[in-house]
Amino acid sequence: MARRQAARDFTNRKKRNLKQEAIEGLNLDFSNQPTVWKFLNDNAFFRGLLGPVGSGKSYACASEIMLRAVKQVASPKDNIKYSRFVVVRNSYPELRTTTIKTWLEIFPENQWGAMRWSPPLTHHLKLPPRGDIAGIDCEVIFLALDQPKDVRKLLSLELTGAWVNEARELPLSIVQGLTHRVGRFPTKSNGGCKWRGIWADTNPPDSDSWWHNLAEKEPIKGKYKWNFYKQPGGMLETGYSEDAIMAGGKYWIANDKAENVKNLPQGYYEQQLGGKELDWLRCYVGGQYVYVKEGKSVWEEFDATAMVVDAIEVDKNLPIQIGLDFGLTPAAVFGQRYSSGKWHILYEIVSEDMGLERFAQMLLYELNTRFDKLEPMIWGDPAGSARDQIFEVTSFDHLRSLGLNARPTASNDFKVRRTAGASPMTRLVEGKAALQIDARCRRLIKSLAGGYHFKRVGISGGTDRFRDVPNKNMHSHIGDAYGYLLLGGGEHRRLVQGQHNKNFTKVNIAKCDFDVF
Repeated sequence: MARRQAARDFTNRKKRNLKQEAIEGLNLDFSNQPTVWKFLNDNAFFRGLLGPVGSGKSYACASEIMLRAVKQVASPKDNIKYSRFVVVRNSYPELRTTTIKTWLEIFPENQWGAMRWSPPLTHHLKLPPRGDIAGIDCEVIFLALDQPKDVRKLLSLELTGAWVNEARELPLSIVQGLTHRVGRFPTKSNGGCKWRGIWADTNPPDSDSWWHNLAEKEPIKGKYKWNFYKQPGGMLETGYSEDAIMAGGKYWIANDKAENVKNLPQGYYEQQLGGKELDWLRCYVGGQYVYVKEGKSVWEEFDATAMVVDAIEVDKNLPIQIGLDFGLTPAAVFGQRYSSGKWHILYEIVSEDMGLERFAQMLLYELNTRFDKLEPMIWGDPAGSARDQIFEVTSFDHLRSLGLNARPTASNDFKVRRTAGASPMTRLVEGKAALQIDARCRRLIKSLAGGYHFKRVGISGGTDRFRDVPNKNMHSHIGDAYGYLLLGGGEHRRLVQGQHNKNFTKVNIAKCDFDVF
């Protein structure tokens, strides 16, 4: 009994303190949302908040900036609490239309001053001291960091804290890059940092994501632990009942523990059910870990049920071929092609924030341990033939210097690569799909299944419209590596010559000219 009373007293003190720190005209009290309340009152170095659409995640995370700003120590020089935060999203269009829109609903320009809309996008919030009440000087910088190489944009930042919006769309390296930028502002002469850290929000990612791994499998513990919070879903899957709604092949009922419902239109979650696939419903309505296609797949021809098998043995009589995507996130796909036109995809390597030198050593290791004594042939982007401005060697020269037989593909045109990658998906060999992928190539399978996709841009004439170029994300690099493998490994020859066997379900012929090796 005494313990319960002590807990209630503690919660009430938290509420009073929060309300005392609130700024006139701002309602930053989230005590009626249990998960959000725990999240905001946690001082862990990293905090993650996962929930369904409409659960108030972004609103709470935006508010956290001011909640942390008012808790700063005032400068002894001028009685002002200084702070600087960065808000990170995967792209500037998403940043402008979603994140900043939410931010300005809470901190409108007509009350808090104008945004600076030229890069870096910045909103500088200032309140002067009032008697014994300290003033506030809170600088908020909005950045798009969709690639691991974009960590460079952070190198000069001196921050108090950072908010990562829709974290599932960003690689872990971005979050890691933020860890050594926070806690550096303000200086001790201006009061120093009372707290430093990173917080993030997201709709549910898939079970292979870094978020799921750190939240459910390998938590970071200790003094600077990472804590993850999961909000209840807006609807629950259930069995048949008179009150249940059928959608996506399942029955659903409203979840009486859902948060932020009072701020949503009546029937908000119920109306989300119509016309949606089951995976979408489980993710955005149910708040469950699941993979959801966000656009039009680059390879719509891919059928996992027909093309993914449990295990594929290496054929010792065939050379091993490798498709390689260069850059700071290099990826490689290992495969073997049979004279019949059958492809076996055996292995994958996916890296983050890694140069060619280190990645080449990884290639050598895998070749020596997994594919010993097999002749390797590496195919890559012809752009890798350009000389490095400092060392005056090409990426292919460097690979060859390590004894790796590496050559550029005949073309780096995306349409050609896409068609080459699709070709074995559209023909049969011995009664099976010509493309067979080892189930352990999880990143590649996810890329082919829709992780690598064209983003939806709107609807015209009753049909969806998509961008002409695919979305660059964590799934695109392994997808490009696959395209280079198929193109270099022999599919381009079929495309150019227009050759196909009788089991082709569709003939693909590239409408371009290029040399044939």
